[in-house]
Amino acid sequence: MHPNRVRVLAVAVAALALLSGCSGEGVGGAVNGVVTEASGGDVSLGGQLPDGWPADIPVIEGDLGFGAANSTDGGRGWVVTVTTDAADPLSDATTVLEAAGFSADTANIGDAGVAALTNETWSVVIAGTPEGVLYTVSPVA
Repeated sequence: MHPNRVRVLAVAVAALALLSGCSGEGVGGAVNGVVTEASGGDVSLGGQLPDGWPADIPVIEGDLGFGAANSTDGGRGWVVTVTTDAADPLSDATTVLEAAGFSADTANIGDAGVAALTNETWSVVIAGTPEGVLYTVSPVA
């Protein structure tokens, strides 16, 4: 697996753990370390999308938990968490992206689910829990 994909996957797993309700100093420290390592320090914890977030990728209404951008090895990628009180955050996020021209494949795993959406430019993977969603964005290969 390409190193960039490993880093993005590590951030995704850490963020999904946060969305799932894991807490404590150990998790927080691990997440901060993984995000900093994966993004080279381009991290937003202030409720805004990270620098360079593609304008044609909408996110659902809610509170932005953190965002990170990765631009190593000539590639770009972003990770963003959104906490929301929507009844079905994954479905809402998928619907918003489909309305923006993305096509989707969705899989449910217990209370969590995953949707992979693409358009001609971007690949978006959304991991959802009842509390919110995690977006992982990369260019289409």
